[in-house]
Amino acid sequence: MGILDIAVAVGLVAMLLRAGIRRGLTPGSLLLALLFGGLGLWRGLGPGPGWLLWPTAGLLVVTAVDFFLAARLNARMPRTDPAEVKAQLLADCRSDEGRQRLTLAVAPGGAVLMDGVWRNTVRRDVVMPVGGCPVCLVEEVTAELAGPDANALATYRRDRAAGTNRLVVLSRVEDTWEAAVEPVRASSRPFRPVGCPVHS
Repeated sequence: MGILDIAVAVGLVAMLLRAGIRRGLTPGSLLLALLFGGLGLWRGLGPGPGWLLWPTAGLLVVTAVDFFLAARLNARMPRTDPAEVKAQLLADCRSDEGRQRLTLAVAPGGAVLMDGVWRNTVRRDVVMPVGGCPVCLVEEVTAELAGPDANALATYRRDRAAGTNRLVVLSRVEDTWEAAVEPVRASSRPFRPVGCPVHS
């Protein structure tokens, strides 16, 4: 077993651990999985040790499952106008029976995740904004509810500019809303909308 086989084995194990800890594919992780999978197949079936086929098969199966689950989720995700989503969120948050807590995040693929807590209900909604910027949507809702000078909004913008994605957590306190920023558990790389002059 040579240095290349050791490097392939370490890469395969690292990619399998990453797949177990951080669910969801990014373009970079998909490329790495295919690279190490290809190297593992080449070395396992050819001049390298045959046991490389087992972690290679595991990695390729996990990658394929992640890819098809992500594609299925993306196909089912509702496509909506950002202005419509914003109007619905603000109307719900401002009603007496509306949300008591709202968590907003932009996923690496551009979808907006909205966790809502009402008095008796907890629900997660995921939408794909069409014709607008998902980051602008999160910032505009935060500014409308917590105020344009909220510290959390400034922190969110600063962290995104530095390359780290964040969750915005809005909580109703009597008749006002407070905003906080929390870390993202999945990929912390921020989504870069192509057509937005502010966030691209």
